[in-house]
Amino acid sequence: MKRQEFVLRIANNTGQKPFIIQKILREFVKVLREILKSGDEISISGLGHFCVKPTKPKKGRNPKTNEVIPIPARKKISFRPTDGLRKYINS
Repeated sequence: MKRQEFVLRIANNTGQKPFIIQKILREFVKVLREILKSGDEISISGLGHFCVKPTKPKKGRNPKTNEVIPIPARKKISFRPTDGLRKYINS
């Protein structure tokens, strides 16, 4: 599903105009990015838990040359769905 389809579905379900839903969704993504960038976590009831986890530096290998390449430490985004969402998807 594309973003516009998502916005239209929410607009139809709530009776709001699509441009209002679009603004809310855009602001939601903006705030979520800011929260994760600062290193904080966010839990959204009924959806799940977002957090940033650091990874350790490791060694990789170039498959063509078989050369060892260092992979630097970085941050990755982690999402853990709520039990309710997981059960709903699997039912």
